[in-house]
Amino acid sequence: MAPDDVYPCGRMIFHLGFLMALGTIYAYSTWSPAFVNGSFPDWTSEDLGFVYSMGIFGAFATPFGGMLYDKLGPTATYVIGLALTLLGICGITAASQPGWLSQSQAPYVVGLCYYLEEQGSSTLYMGIAMDTLVHFPAKNVSVSMGLVALGYGLSAVLMSFIVSSFQPSIIGFFWCLGVVLTLFCLMRVFLLGDFTHSGWQQVDENEAISPSDALRTVPFRQLIIYSLGCLVPCTVLLSLLKSLGDAGGIDGSSVAQVALISNCFGRIVVGCGYDYYRDVPSHDALLIACAGITAGFGILLLQSLGTIPSVLLWVGCVSVTFLFGGSAPLVGAFVKDHFPSSSSGTIFGLHQVSIAFGNLLWALFLGPTSTSESAGFIRPVLGAFVLSGVAVATGFPDYMARHTKQKS
Repeated sequence: MAPDDVYPCGRMIFHLGFLMALGTIYAYSTWSPAFVNGSFPDWTSEDLGFVYSMGIFGAFATPFGGMLYDKLGPTATYVIGLALTLLGICGITAASQPGWLSQSQAPYVVGLCYYLEEQGSSTLYMGIAMDTLVHFPAKNVSVSMGLVALGYGLSAVLMSFIVSSFQPSIIGFFWCLGVVLTLFCLMRVFLLGDFTHSGWQQVDENEAISPSDALRTVPFRQLIIYSLGCLVPCTVLLSLLKSLGDAGGIDGSSVAQVALISNCFGRIVVGCGYDYYRDVPSHDALLIACAGITAGFGILLLQSLGTIPSVLLWVGCVSVTFLFGGSAPLVGAFVKDHFPSSSSGTIFGLHQVSIAFGNLLWALFLGPTSTSESAGFIRPVLGAFVLSGVAVATGFPDYMARHTKQKS
């Protein structure tokens, strides 16, 4: 077997294990009650929500890790990411000691420390994602990035299982997390090291472009348009699935569970499919996925308006979540195809943070008017359908121009 054909399976298994230890934010609802059951019995849902919002801000501040990777390299990214994570963990555990803080001060201090912990986690995530995107074989980039997205998503399942099985205290939970992440980082930096295999793509620092230069490129603008127009509504939908299903007259919990499974399958199926049928350029594949997402939102809009049977709610939810999962490997392939490898971290991080800001704006202006009936979801679903349709429309002329030129 030629060196270029060797896929680093062992390294990918290591990446998956590392990723599954990072996503505390996805399992927040399962472990956060320990705050109230332990050191902060007077905390309200608003206090827990504030800590969560601070964690979300850190979790999506991925340009920091991307720029570190581009400018200082992978080892510095892992070291700084781990340092921030441990600093946040130490702060949370210190704040959780009885008598250290008043009940009024605690949410702000814990929120700041949780931001640091999640900022560190997002930096470690970017190290793993960029190791995969830049150095894994180019012919397998889509499925590789799909596995990265899957591993991070499955962290919620793993942490929920651990919390329900062992019911640790906040201090115990975070100290165990700190030990596990430290071991993974030590293995990555001192045992595995950086990629040196001649068959893997090497970083060319002379190819780097600044974020300001990237903002003026057509691929970057199109990526941000797809992120804001198509992917942001999908992340919003994931948070509304149970309520949407219940309002539509079907079991919302079942809808949410099936949609989550569909999302996970999408990451692998689309990634494998794209790597197998490489005749389709990544920008075309991403456009097709976004068009499918738009069609899925169209079905959900018709259901919200009461013009189609409620059972078709399943079709809309499953199709959107499947293609949303599939967008993860396609975005990875898009970044690899259109940007220099030594700037991929910055570009990928800006893509991630655009989704975070889009979610914030969506929550402010396009939330459901009511969660008890389907008509209450008309505003968010209509907004999703229109915005995703506009995003697809911006990429369609270029798609037609390329294919017309190929035929001529």
